[in-house]
Amino acid sequence: MIDSIHEILQREAEAVLNIPVTNHYEKTVKLIVKHVHTNKGKLVTSGMGKAGQIAMNIATTFCSTGIPSVFLHPSEAQHGDLGILQENDLLLLISNSGKTREIVELTQLAHHLNPDMPFIVITGNPDSPLAKEANVCL
Repeated sequence: MIDSIHEILQREAEAVLNIPVTNHYEKTVKLIVKHVHTNKGKLVTSGMGKAGQIAMNIATTFCSTGIPSVFLHPSEAQHGDLGILQENDLLLLISNSGKTREIVELTQLAHHLNPDMPFIVITGNPDSPLAKEANVCL
């Protein structure tokens, strides 16, 4: 059993070591450090459907490590929950297509509230409307 535990840990360590550290990745980390750590804002994640579940998991994982983070449902944002966004916050948006209507609308609402609010997009479509508007696209 000990051998299988070591094997699992070895595979996990290799997976972490093989994470590609690109300019986009570094810029993302710098944005999070600047807005959340230095400027005392929070990471606000959002997505619809499965992407929303992933965004919620990211927010709860960040919170469990002491990093201020919250999930904002994009539909609820349009009906009163947009008030969660404050100065120095950073949006992390997830959309496989990069053109999910509710997420696109959330970016418009957020920029109307705070034109300087940066956002990071995780998408499977780097040529999408969301990707083109993002400060960083992963």
